[in-house]
Parts: sequence; C-alpha cells; structure tokens
Amino acid sequence: ITFKTTEEKQAENFRKMVIAMAKDIRVILVKLCDRMDNMRTLSFMKPEAQDRIARETMDIYAPLAARLGIYQMKWELEDLSFRYLEPEDYKRVSEMVASRRAERERYVVVVEDELRAALAAAHLDAEVSGRVKHLFSIKEKMQRYAADGKSFDQIHDLLAVRILVDTVPECYAALGIVHQVWHPLPGGFDDYIANPKESMYQSLH
Repeated sequence: ITFKTTEEKQAENFRKMVIAMAKDIRVILVKLCDRMDNMRTLSFMKPEAQDRIARETMDIYAPLAARLGIYQMKWELEDLSFRYLEPEDYKRVSEMVASRRAERERYVVVVEDELRAALAAAHLDAEVSGRVKHLFSIKEKMQRYAADGKSFDQIHDLLAVRILVDTVPECYAALGIVHQVWHPLPGGFDDYIANPKESMYQSLH
C-alpha cells in the first residue's frame, strides 16, 4: 500500500493498533512502552524525524494511553512531544514552573499531611498522593487563562492530590471531608462516578 500523506500513514498505524488491541491488549502495552523509550531518546534523531515522531506521539499514542487509563504515561508522552513540537513554549513554561517548583512541592506535602490527618480522624482508610502537574497541561491552562485575560499566577490548579479509597461510598465520604477542610469553588467539581468517561474511568474531581 502506498500512502499519499503522513496523516494517512498515521491513520493506518492507528487502525492496526486498534485491531491488535481487540485481539490482545498486551500488544498495545508493548507498543506504548516502545514509543516511550523512543521518545526518551529522541534527541539523538534528526530534526525532521523528531518532529514526525513527536507529532504521531501527541496525536495517537498519548490519547491511546489516556483511553487505557495509563495517565502517568500519557503525561510523560505529552511533555516529551511538547518539548520537540514547540521548543520555545516548552522552555518558557519550564522556566516559569521551575522558578516556584520547590515551593509548590513543599505545599503538596503540607496538603497531603493535612488530608491524611482529616481522613484518619473520620476513620477513613485512604491512600493520599500529590504532584505538581505536567508541563503540557500547564501550557494548555495558560492558553485558556490568557484568552480570559488572566495571568500564569492566577492558575489555581497547578497541583494535584489524589485520594484512593476502596468503595464508592468512601469516595463520596472523602469528598465531604475535603469540603470540610477547603471551601469548594463554584463549578469546580466533576462526578465521573455517576458519569464515567468513555474509558470507564471513574472518580470525583
């Protein structure tokens, strides 16, 4: 088969992966791991190859990882692609985040400790973990905020904290505890338990 465009070739690659996934999900997991390894060593390739592989990763592999619920992989694939597709924006966002990263990481630890104490006081067994959000998602937020005339310093969700519990009722109980500790923002809540995502991902945001 001769493909007329890069887009046609990418579409065919995606079609093959979907077929492989229908037969055995492990095939897709191997392909995702292989792509991750390729992206981590992309600096050794020629610029035109870097651009092509990064674009394919952003358009196909990162969304595929998201559909499978492997968000840690999705985030890294997006950041690595962002680095090669938009190097100037990548450098700018990296520098802005790095300037206050240590402060944010310290704050995540404080939030984790406060949440663990509140959950324990309510006799709720939970695993709590926090992180500073990845660069590509911050870049997208910056663009949305800029469209509303807001600055980088006004972005309030550069940090993320996850609470893992065993049951659905405990999810809602944990949400109640969070709202006792911090006042919720209007319009800042999504219930993906009552309304699961297409990948069947379920949680409260």
